[in-house]
Amino acid sequence: MPSYIIHSGWWCDETGRHIGAQYNESDDRIRTPRFFDVWYDCVTRFANPLQIFVADSASPLKPDLTGKHVEWVNLQQNFQHGMICVGQYGGWTRAFALGAMHAYLNDADYSVFLEQDCLIVGESIIERAIASMGRARISYGATSPVRIEQSFVIIRRDYILKFLGDFLGMKQSDRDLFTEVKFQRLQKRARVLRALGLSAPGFAPLPMGFGRNRPLDVTVAQFYAQQWSRAELEALQARVKFESLSRLLSA
Repeated sequence: MPSYIIHSGWWCDETGRHIGAQYNESDDRIRTPRFFDVWYDCVTRFANPLQIFVADSASPLKPDLTGKHVEWVNLQQNFQHGMICVGQYGGWTRAFALGAMHAYLNDADYSVFLEQDCLIVGESIIERAIASMGRARISYGATSPVRIEQSFVIIRRDYILKFLGDFLGMKQSDRDLFTEVKFQRLQKRARVLRALGLSAPGFAPLPMGFGRNRPLDVTVAQFYAQQWSRAELEALQARVKFESLSRLLSA
């Protein structure tokens, strides 16, 4: 059975000014500390990680970690969303890279990134995603060659250092080039190298929906999703029956 560490980032101020809150119709509850309880329950119910690791972007509001087994690390400041980031990298990139390196240095077979609003549902969902990779060394959501998602990313251990080196080594800042586009460029570069008969890491799309895609069917055996609406959270609760989700919906 492959070993893996699940990692994520964290930012919360409940102001509603986060860029993500302005560009989708998700419920504001997903940007509160209480939503972390639901995220944590999904991870512990449907996955079996060696550890859960969270990189906090100096957030003013933090979840209650009482009784939770989480390795919590604090960045010294909020480096902001990539579109307005401070320095070369936004908070997403820093949290993603830090978590992947944590998995690598703990000898996990895989790093598994789950964004803070991304819920996984279904028994053995991570194990299925890893098995579907075959010989590929990275997997994430991809509905087309020009549309990818980074809320759920799996990297095989022997590719973590190379991927992070190439990803972080791009000269453009996260302001100048979206992180999704950076992923696409690395994927395209590898595809060209393989076409030339050269060795290059393979990519495999995740074998399940939905990410940001809609409609969302919460009855399928396994899925992941982010940017939840209240109606979708209520439908999920009918399936999982989490006390944490009940509390969130009644808040």
